[in-house]
Amino acid sequence: MVSTGMKPASLGSAYRMQHQGNESAAGDGHRTIPRPTPAEFRKLVSGPQENIIRAMDVSQPVFEEFKKILRDQAVMMLDCERFIHEQVPDIWAIYLDWAREELASFLSKYADAQWPVELYIEHYLSKKTYAKRHAFRAKMTKLRPAPNTVRVKSSASERGASLPPAPGGPPPPYEDHDFVQPHAANDDNITVENFLKTVNPDISHFLPAFEELGISSEADLVVVRSWAPGVRKDFFERELMGKMSALQIQALNIKLGEMN
Repeated sequence: MVSTGMKPASLGSAYRMQHQGNESAAGDGHRTIPRPTPAEFRKLVSGPQENIIRAMDVSQPVFEEFKKILRDQAVMMLDCERFIHEQVPDIWAIYLDWAREELASFLSKYADAQWPVELYIEHYLSKKTYAKRHAFRAKMTKLRPAPNTVRVKSSASERGASLPPAPGGPPPPYEDHDFVQPHAANDDNITVENFLKTVNPDISHFLPAFEELGISSEADLVVVRSWAPGVRKDFFERELMGKMSALQIQALNIKLGEMN
């Protein structure tokens, strides 16, 4: 196993898991449980925990101890506020190596000796990350300035009077109207993509990542702009590190500070 310098899970728990795995394998005549198909795997990841227990063919107490061992180590090694595909590949590989060694006997009854680890951890991280990002989007929505609404009362309806007759004659010629070109009407409306283009270097290709965080309008940018520089930097490093470089994050933070 690759050493991580981190405290491993309880050896007592691991031993009990391995002992239970040995008993299970012996009782099943060394039956190997195959890996779910990709389609089945995706359903298990997004479904309830009970489906994972059935797929692994274990009892509830055994599964509870299995997931506790995995989660205790995941907290120390993985970023538990990111999806599985957002983890640092090398750290994820080290985590799998640790799990295969720590739970070797228990995992021996599974086809590739690791799919239960991949399945449960992806299920766990997805559930936590979705909840966290949903809470962030809800918070962003509450912080957005309320739109200015104008209530117009109809004095005519209140007094029971009839509406004035429509003016007669043809409409005025076009030159009497104040037409505004669409691009001119939107000049003061800063889109997130346009803002990202003003960052040096241009980071507009990260627009989907910002939308995933709930930053999709000028109002959202204003909310983030209102945070202290250190808070903004910590937020972007936590959410976007691995996608954006440290230089890009610093440039973004500076540009936000320059917003009027």
